Amino acid sequence: MMLLKSHPLLLILLLSMAIFGSGLPAQDSVLDQFEAEDPCSIGIFSSVKQFQPGVPFQVGVLIKPLPGWHGYWHSSRDGGDAPEVIWSLPEGWKVSAADFPVPKRMVEEGDLISIGYNKPFLLRFNLTPSSRSNDDDPSKISIPVKVIWQVCEKVCIYGKSETELSISRGDESITMDTGGSSMLAGWRDRYPVAAAKARGFHFEQQWIPQPGSTPIRKGTWVVRWSRQGNDRRPAVPLQWIAFPHGIEEGLISEAKVVRWNRQASIENGRSVGWQVQFQLEELGVGFHPGQLAVTLVPSPGKAAGPVPGMPAVTLVGPQKKDQK
Repeated sequence: MMLLKSHPLLLILLLSMAIFGSGLPAQDSVLDQFEAEDPCSIGIFSSVKQFQPGVPFQVGVLIKPLPGWHGYWHSSRDGGDAPEVIWSLPEGWKVSAADFPVPKRMVEEGDLISIGYNKPFLLRFNLTPSSRSNDDDPSKISIPVKVIWQVCEKVCIYGKSETELSISRGDESITMDTGGSSMLAGWRDRYPVAAAKARGFHFEQQWIPQPGSTPIRKGTWVVRWSRQGNDRRPAVPLQWIAFPHGIEEGLISEAKVVRWNRQASIENGRSVGWQVQFQLEELGVGFHPGQLAVTLVPSPGKAAGPVPGMPAVTLVGPQKKDQK
């Protein structure tokens, strides 16, 4: 099922069609484009074929836009909605929030900046079966999964795709799904890790509210990070890209990552340092800097793929004990 999203070029086209009727030779071809197959489909992959009560396992939902189309990250910037995955779980089952892989920056028509994916991307979940089990439970279950997606090319389309996860209950052990496990393993390095788990790096940050602003409506968030000690890793990135996110209300400026006071960094035993500084405004009444987050992505320059041994990192804003 598809729903066409309002778009300036589309509105002009539809207005022209209303005025000139069938005199437009492109009319049928445009409509045929939207009446053809959905420009996005989905797939589902489980790490196991058989589960045990109370033991979590991983599931991936693959979002597959057609070539030339793109989908969106959870914080898409100037426009676009991330896919929403809706699970119809059995009683007592739980599912985690989605893990999104590292996105890319895209420039859309009208110089709009969006953050997302121009190739298929895998949303990762942890699924936890109910810890209660009895002999009356079915040996095999099917879990309906519905995905509401938006993809864009020259126009943007909303759609809905449905599938199901079929899985059996194991009596004594968990049986791995070879194909699903391979798919999930192939994507493992594309998900950011929490800053606390980014070994070999030191992070520091500072929130600077606009003086005299009560409640806070503007401010500057400074994030710095560096290697610890004499850490030397292969494929040192030539640059980092920063994707800010986290706030529900307000605007966060785009900002480039720059080197920061290298000499002071060396004196402190840190060989390489970077800094990014975000300007925030129009913040909501309930804003606090702990809502902020940024995903820092190492870039290997012209080389393709992730930097070996250096995952992207997500850092949350300063909590109350850290605020200055």
